[in-house]
Amino acid sequence: MSGNGPNLPEDSITAKPLPADMGDVQLISEKESKPWFFFTVDCQAFYNSNILYASSIANTFGAWQIITTPEIGFAPKFQDERFSKFFPKAGFRYQFFTYAQAEPYPSSVVNSSAPGQPYTIAQQNFRISNPYASLGWAFADDLYLEFSAEANLYTSNNPYTTPSNFLNEYPIAWQSTWFRSLSEIHSFSVTARASYVFAWTPPQGSSPGNNQFSRSDNNLTLAWVCNPIREINTQVYASFRLAKYTGSDNDPNTSPFSSLTYINESDRLDFQQTYGASVTYSPIEYLSLRAFVSWTKSDTSVPEPITGQFEAYNAGTGLNLIYRF
Repeated sequence: MSGNGPNLPEDSITAKPLPADMGDVQLISEKESKPWFFFTVDCQAFYNSNILYASSIANTFGAWQIITTPEIGFAPKFQDERFSKFFPKAGFRYQFFTYAQAEPYPSSVVNSSAPGQPYTIAQQNFRISNPYASLGWAFADDLYLEFSAEANLYTSNNPYTTPSNFLNEYPIAWQSTWFRSLSEIHSFSVTARASYVFAWTPPQGSSPGNNQFSRSDNNLTLAWVCNPIREINTQVYASFRLAKYTGSDNDPNTSPFSSLTYINESDRLDFQQTYGASVTYSPIEYLSLRAFVSWTKSDTSVPEPITGQFEAYNAGTGLNLIYRF
């Protein structure tokens, strides 16, 4: 092209035909660009009726939980038709888990990190560093497949101790989602996820490192979605989890309770069922607000006093901000 106009790169222009009644004429226009990067901050606050996921009613108490998650990522959308059904994504999340007292603590809960000091639920505070990468494939209009790999690096934030890395998990997962639109505002989806999580607990004081939480971790989620108007999304779901632990060397000194017998985690098989509902309101493209409730029941094959056999319900609200560039 000649003249004093902008010098556009060759791959950023597209020839667009005009209506037939204007004859055989074409105009050169700039190709529509799509953002490849995003930055988001998510925050949710909720009440958890069994904050330690304890099996004994005597050790059960509720608390407030706040999860704050800033995240930056790279998610290109290909315009080439040959690759338009593939959706690569990579990024980094940093999550802050913060707890606050909602009711009196039971007498059976002790301060194992600072003997003699009063127990506070803030001892459970921790952070997670989470780099991740995934590749999605829109196999069909109603079927989406995804392969992912990530790392979850846990760091304690206990007010009685200095921060320390107490657990590292490395999940590799395969996920598929089948989607069916039932009407203009109703839809149904089935999501299946199969993963293996290699877990490593670093040495803590006199306790050696171990892989007690390594496991195969599998989920099936059924969801019914209703969008009465464009800004509102409502959802009810049922989720089922089956986890088979393959590690060993459980450390009895990590329990917040006064006594804990030795458990071989390699014998552990967990089954969890969760039922919940949520309402999300998105007044503008970059902001969404949500409210949610859920109930979880967990069963296990070993007498694990925490995270094994328990019931818990959650209720709370959340906010998400996202900027794409």
